[in-house]
Amino acid sequence: MPQKILFVCTGNICRSPMAEGLLKKMALDQQWSLEVQSAGLAAFNGVPATSEAVEACQEKGINISAHQSQPLSKTLVLESTLILTMTDKHKESILRKMPQLADKVSLLSDFAGQGIEDVEDPMGQSVDAYRKIFAQIEGYLLKAQEKLQA
Repeated sequence: MPQKILFVCTGNICRSPMAEGLLKKMALDQQWSLEVQSAGLAAFNGVPATSEAVEACQEKGINISAHQSQPLSKTLVLESTLILTMTDKHKESILRKMPQLADKVSLLSDFAGQGIEDVEDPMGQSVDAYRKIFAQIEGYLLKAQEKLQA
């Protein structure tokens, strides 16, 4: 059974869709058996990824133009084997509601062995800010490769 990874941010229109798209590409390229999704703590259903997130991903050969946001739900959380959050506040918010999930919720940077470091929200900033956030996410995912394919 493939591991189900869920990325969580606030609106599910920039950070978590970029992480989802990148990990899906890594899994496809390396032939890992992973299911990858993303959601937002304050997301609405059906909002596309920001044009800057789409552009930053396209530059790396990743197409997230069809992304549709979704709010974090109990079903998504329970079906996931690993939940990776963009900020420590996102992690705290999930664990406040469902403390029993402590063994499968992690801050992305911490999961990658890089300590407690938030992936800041680039919303409303230039595409350059999105490129920096993409590079930060990519760095964490590359450092976490072995854990992700285990």
